[in-house]
Amino acid sequence: MNATTKPVKTSNERLRELVEASGLSQAAALAIFNIGLGPAAYSINTFKAFLVRPDSPKFRPLKDDLLAHAEKNFNKHTGHRENT
Repeated sequence: MNATTKPVKTSNERLRELVEASGLSQAAALAIFNIGLGPAAYSINTFKAFLVRPDSPKFRPLKDDLLAHAEKNFNKHTGHRENT
């Protein structure tokens, strides 16, 4: 890796960035995250587990398809477009 190559961010890091950039509370961000998931919607505890540091015992990895879902919802419902 050379000096101009950015490290690849994990799905969890990207979700954390989306939530922070939105300025929303975690509960409000969860409501946006859950739009369209129906009965597969996530609880606040699971959502927080996606946001904690990887070395936390509460950490839960976020699947790439859920990140794509979150990016779509945050872009649509917050009007915020984040560069990847």
